[in-house]
Amino acid sequence: MRIVAAVHDPPVWTLPAAQVRRIASALPEDQVVDARSPEERLAAFVDADVIVTARMSADEVAVARNLKWVQSTAVGVEWLGPLLSSRDVVITNVRGVHSETIAEHAIALVLALRRRLHLAASRQATRTWAQTELQDVRVPALSESRLVVVGLGAIGSRVAALARGLGMRVTGVRRRLDQPIPDGVEQVTGPNGLKAALATADAVVLAAPKTAETRVMIGAEELAAMRPSAVLVNVARGRLIDDAALVDALERGVIAAAGLDAFTREPLADGDPLWRLPNVLITPHTAPFGGDYWEAAVDFFLQNMDRFRRGEPLLNVIDRAGGY
Repeated sequence: MRIVAAVHDPPVWTLPAAQVRRIASALPEDQVVDARSPEERLAAFVDADVIVTARMSADEVAVARNLKWVQSTAVGVEWLGPLLSSRDVVITNVRGVHSETIAEHAIALVLALRRRLHLAASRQATRTWAQTELQDVRVPALSESRLVVVGLGAIGSRVAALARGLGMRVTGVRRRLDQPIPDGVEQVTGPNGLKAALATADAVVLAAPKTAETRVMIGAEELAAMRPSAVLVNVARGRLIDDAALVDALERGVIAAAGLDAFTREPLADGDPLWRLPNVLITPHTAPFGGDYWEAAVDFFLQNMDRFRRGEPLLNVIDRAGGY
């Protein structure tokens, strides 16, 4: 079997050569190819049975006529489904593999924003004793606060559990209301109840996938529904938020602050207004990188590879209709 590892998007989204060698060592009967340049990818995809990647272009999909399975090393695969909609190719992702790390990052952003640690760090840089400024902010105890988690997949469910463990009351927003309510979630509402849920929130965490339904799900109306003291955290996809509406809301004090780990365009442009806003805490899409991202991703692929070889159902098969 010909397996092509094609994950090379510097500086950080690159499968280390050592992990490619690990795949080859674990699968001695198969041919494992490390394709990094565009030319290497196109050449290797022609005879590929299995491709490990985080993205594919239409041209790459077109040449991969023998392809049976694509294992994405990321969770988001919205770019891949439409390209393979007419092909009998299984698509899987790493949903759940890095949920713990991302959920911890989301909670860290919530706590930092509520306690204005971003302002403390800024004042520290100028050696300013900002005791008066920081103590002026009134923050309710976690036990008196409500967190709204938008998206109750593996990440959102873990965010909810961690928040409940800290004493917060949790409301979940999800599309599939027939699913079991995750531990720690007090109540669940559908997309139609999003604005009503936002109005009750002291903090909001976005953990939804990017689909046609969730694109720009947080716009001017949704931000206006939130409390002026509320904070917004996005560890999902940048396109879930209307950037212009968010900047306006932060400038006018419609909401208190935002913690952002995902952006419409990455890297964030030098002139983007989010850089200059004092009530924004930016982390450059680093939420998944707590432990060894690639070790865990390869572990998952090898587990799925064993299933593939045995003819067993693969883990994390993408629902093409839902897009995730």
